[in-house]
Amino acid sequence: MGLQSGLFAANSAAGKPAGLNARSFAGQMLRRFPNGSAPMFALTSQSGKSKAKASTHGYFSKTMTFLVVTTTATQLIGDTTFAAWPSTPGITVGMLFWNARTYEVIRITAVNSLVSVTCTRGFGRVAAAAVNIGDKWVQAGTAFEEGSNRPTARRLDTQYIPNYTQIFRNAWALTATARASYTEMPGVSNIAENKNDCAMFHSVDIESAMIFSQPKMDVSGATPIHATQGIMDAMRQYAAANVNAAAATTNFDQLVALVEPAFLYSTNLGNAKNRMGFCDAVGMRVLNAIGRKSGQVQMTTKETRFGMRYTEFAFYKGTIDLVEHPILNGLSYAATGMMMVMDMPALKLAYMDGRDTIHENYGVAGNGRNDSGQDSQGGSLLSELAVELINPAACALVTGLTLGAA
Repeated sequence: MGLQSGLFAANSAAGKPAGLNARSFAGQMLRRFPNGSAPMFALTSQSGKSKAKASTHGYFSKTMTFLVVTTTATQLIGDTTFAAWPSTPGITVGMLFWNARTYEVIRITAVNSLVSVTCTRGFGRVAAAAVNIGDKWVQAGTAFEEGSNRPTARRLDTQYIPNYTQIFRNAWALTATARASYTEMPGVSNIAENKNDCAMFHSVDIESAMIFSQPKMDVSGATPIHATQGIMDAMRQYAAANVNAAAATTNFDQLVALVEPAFLYSTNLGNAKNRMGFCDAVGMRVLNAIGRKSGQVQMTTKETRFGMRYTEFAFYKGTIDLVEHPILNGLSYAATGMMMVMDMPALKLAYMDGRDTIHENYGVAGNGRNDSGQDSQGGSLLSELAVELINPAACALVTGLTLGAA
């Protein structure tokens, strides 16, 4: 082993991290500024968090799959072997499938190959019928005989999503004279005001990265710089079908088609029909117009128990709690708006051990001089975290919202 000098970096030997902070910075922002500039970051305090063990932080995404098979060949009424069953992975003996055209139910009795199954036809009240190309067969549960053996094990496929942590740093500072001076805001010290500004900058930096950042590990310098993958990039990479542009004029049916994919899969089965919708001002205006003109939407202004105000967009698929997002308002999308439809339980932040927002202060004792002898006081905030979007399929991104119609 050789000797090294200089700053210890995350890609060298493992070091023991500092103790984990007991207080949640995201939770503090939610309680103090429920309608502030970083609503998603604040809400992550409600959905739990995970731990990142290294700056290279990957996680797994798993989405519930509902089996629907589309036949690619015709079958006669008496055929019990389907030799052109498109795909058999995940299909096991004992499964029932219902034909959406003829209403016939079949029971799988053998899986012969990757494209072939044997079945019992007319397994129910409806008799067997000829099968056409393009017939859709929906899994209708399983049925086993009394005293049957244990069935073949099944599991959901997992997708590994590589990502990185990102280091966020913000500082506040003021001279000792400024500290001793009277503030223009009665009852608020200059120190408190500067600390609040620092906290807002820190939360907005994290919020912006959660939305826009792309994964990057830059090792060109003496120590690496890493950036985490944000929500928009994750949706475009892992749920591209859910990212769409609206028409110049969007009516109710078109809007439903744009957001409907996000309601097919849910992370929280206890509240599977609820999503958050983060919009800019134009998007909010278009959605309000659609709701008002269509007559098929109930729009109600509500407030959460911790003070966050939102507009509930209730329609037959479920509810979207709409929040106008100040960062999205600053995008200058010309005359078009946008909406990020989020399954909030799918969004988590993975913090490095001991780096869930570190508060550091200097110049707070004695005569107020800092460690370098400067006549000043200040401090900093540091967070290292990675964004996890564990169920991208339950989210959607709609851009190009311009005008709303019935």
